[in-house]
Amino acid sequence: MIFSTLLQVAGNEAFQAGRHSEAVEHYTAALSCTVESRPFAAICFCNRAAAYKALGNITDAIADCSLSIALDGNYIKAISRRATLYEMIRDYWQAATHLRLTAIEEEARKDIPLDMYLILGVEPSASGSDIRKAYRKAALRHHPDKAGQSLVRSDNGDDGLWKEIGAEVYNDADRLFKMIGEAYAVLSDPTKRSRYDLEEEMRNAQKKRNGSNTSRTTTDAQNYPYERSSSRRQWREVWRSYANSPTKRNLHLIKRCCRGEMISPTVQELVAM
Repeated sequence: MIFSTLLQVAGNEAFQAGRHSEAVEHYTAALSCTVESRPFAAICFCNRAAAYKALGNITDAIADCSLSIALDGNYIKAISRRATLYEMIRDYWQAATHLRLTAIEEEARKDIPLDMYLILGVEPSASGSDIRKAYRKAALRHHPDKAGQSLVRSDNGDDGLWKEIGAEVYNDADRLFKMIGEAYAVLSDPTKRSRYDLEEEMRNAQKKRNGSNTSRTTTDAQNYPYERSSSRRQWREVWRSYANSPTKRNLHLIKRCCRGEMISPTVQELVAM
């Protein structure tokens, strides 16, 4: 435990110095040790998420925040950090927290599509080959079947608790994996990508005209079936429940509203790509 703590401290120092890749290595080393303290592991995952975010690896950062929350459902920093990350990729349903409820609700009702390029970690100018490579790397890394492999548990741990944690980790990974698949489905298709890029330009132009406001065309909801939609009554129910008690239990309510129906390829299928 002392060695793990020293590695965490080294990671913190590297992060503060702007050496984010080095910070990731230190946090990863700390997590690879046998750590019986779930709160400590939750902190390491959350800190590594911050380093990934600084490196522009948004999906990796989201995954680490989810692991952190699974280990400690009341860890406010991890909940807030994941909300910020979801907001960055414009998944406003998932970003809806008690911290910025009104602003997030306003954005989510506009049904703005996800930031496909940021999800895959590529530039809008990326080639088809670059997009394919980025998708394969992200999909292999965040496949639900591999979820939780980085969690180290003690032999005398509570099996029931770890089973609950494993289920939470799998569900979060499944959500992220589908998001990665959605981004690839759009960006790998020349026609869909062109339409998406055009609509992005229109939104950006509208945003410049209206200051901080954004808009989207009326065709987006038809073009991207995986996007979130809900009646006004459902919105009020979700927001009221979440605002009253921002705990892990209420995060599941948001997840159920967001869950899509895309079929996930297996790890073996991704390796063969």
